[in-house]
Amino acid sequence: MTVTIRYPANPVTPHGWYHLVNGEMPMMRLTAFDGSVEMFMIGGYAIPDPYTAPEAVHLIDLEGLIAPWKHVTQKGATEDGVHHIDAFLDPVEVKLTVKCRGRNAARTRRVYRHLIDSLDAIKCSRLDFFDHDAGYWWADVRWFQGGQPDPVSAMRKGTSQKATLRLQADTGTWKSFDHADSFAFTYDAMTDTFATDHRQTKDLGAVPQRYSGPGGGFCTSYNDQMRWWDDPEHGFGTQWRRVINGPWPDFDTDTDNQVVSQVHGGFQEWSVPDSGRNILGGRMNRNPDGSWAGDGVFVEYGAGYLRLYYTINFVETTLRSWPLAIPIGPLPGEKFTLVCGTEDHPRTFRVLRNDMEILSVTETGTGSPLGAAHRGVGNGMFAAGAVISQATPSAIRKLAAGDNAAVAQTGFLKRINIGDQDMYDDYVLFGPFTKVKIYDGPGSDEYVEFGPLLPNQVVFLRTDPRVHTTLVQDLTSVPPSPQELDLFQEAVEKFMSFAGMNGTAFADQIKSQFGIAPPQGPLYKYLKGRFSKNAAIPPKSPGNSAQPYFVKVSIEGGNADSKIIASGTPRRRYPL
Repeated sequence: MTVTIRYPANPVTPHGWYHLVNGEMPMMRLTAFDGSVEMFMIGGYAIPDPYTAPEAVHLIDLEGLIAPWKHVTQKGATEDGVHHIDAFLDPVEVKLTVKCRGRNAARTRRVYRHLIDSLDAIKCSRLDFFDHDAGYWWADVRWFQGGQPDPVSAMRKGTSQKATLRLQADTGTWKSFDHADSFAFTYDAMTDTFATDHRQTKDLGAVPQRYSGPGGGFCTSYNDQMRWWDDPEHGFGTQWRRVINGPWPDFDTDTDNQVVSQVHGGFQEWSVPDSGRNILGGRMNRNPDGSWAGDGVFVEYGAGYLRLYYTINFVETTLRSWPLAIPIGPLPGEKFTLVCGTEDHPRTFRVLRNDMEILSVTETGTGSPLGAAHRGVGNGMFAAGAVISQATPSAIRKLAAGDNAAVAQTGFLKRINIGDQDMYDDYVLFGPFTKVKIYDGPGSDEYVEFGPLLPNQVVFLRTDPRVHTTLVQDLTSVPPSPQELDLFQEAVEKFMSFAGMNGTAFADQIKSQFGIAPPQGPLYKYLKGRFSKNAAIPPKSPGNSAQPYFVKVSIEGGNADSKIIASGTPRRRYPL
């Protein structure tokens, strides 16, 4: 629910802007459990306009931001002192004293009523702080003790009402934004980092190029990037122009299933009615001289624009257009990927942004190019017409391509913990794969193994050994397609059923030897090993900046759809 009531209701005052910019005073806000009311109690946003919007909730006193903790110790009968085992935080109990203010008694009662209605013993509200040095931290709080001890003063003429509240944060800590990282396969059988300067020849060297459109400008490479050079003949009233680069010389994929990706090195320029856009291409064919013969599958994308199409002899046919998939254009460092063909269907096409799917289309007919003559790859650019120069596409730092085949790769997840408490990651695993290994924390030689997963399956995996909740949860929204068994596999399946071993982990191991993916029933039986306290990402040092840690992971038997996403929530005892 969006915010409908805000205290104070006025825009930020000049005095408030001073505090926001200066940073001497932190921001403190209480938001109702359904998000409909927010009250700024200190900071630049909390300063009301005394003439247009005097209603406000101001902080008078604040206690208990740091949770108490209990020590776990043991002592021998003849031992001096105690042996310290561990320590555990109790819930945070915040004592909050505020004053509700209004222009008259009726408005004061209304402010007080909104404060009381925003808190609940069951549903949690949010109490958050922002400080220039510490950053943004919050806790989900419930009304710990009702029954206000303060007398009601806004009955007739009072314009302020004191309120003393006791709030409880169950977790005992304050949290900030999650830190996340992902690991997916890198397909780099072919790579180009555009190291050669081709500005003099106004091209990409040996890479074929085909231009269309009435405008000028050209695509070339320099400073380790592929760039668009605006129309040099017309500085005003320019027109659009598109280029398709490729097929890349001396490279074809070994199979029909391709993965083509590019990493952006800049921004796309915005204009009306069109803006700069970038293009990825696969399934391209060649003429005998190496130039493009007119067939291919392409995705053209930009802010508010996403179109998947194929060409036959340079004639375009749109497979899907979905502008809402990219509300914000590519940012520097982002990777966009075109997947042409999967294990399940050679005419399934997917578009990924930073390894996350934003478009998936399975062609119903057979019109798009396919076969051994269509295994080239490329990319392209679209420069839009504009009043002043052209709206140029983003520069490209790297182009890479390879076969979308089942492979095994190992890598590392970068983890950063800005809190002062250990951070345990949660993992989301995307199939298909036969096995995933996640190592038990930074620098560990021990690992937890999970698998297999079928295509389209998604599984959540928790690493915190202290939490008594489900360690493995199925997040699948698209059911996996049933596996087609050949006669030999069917015979093995019948034997397993006859032997009474179906549904057991041992049976799954046997069936995997025959190439039969086990049915995805209870997921715990596919989890080997457990995470320990070593899995925690260490907290930030009190006197130093947060340091990165690296957790080793691997995927076996996966493809372009397989990935691992790690996400951890930094936590600290004190929010300021």
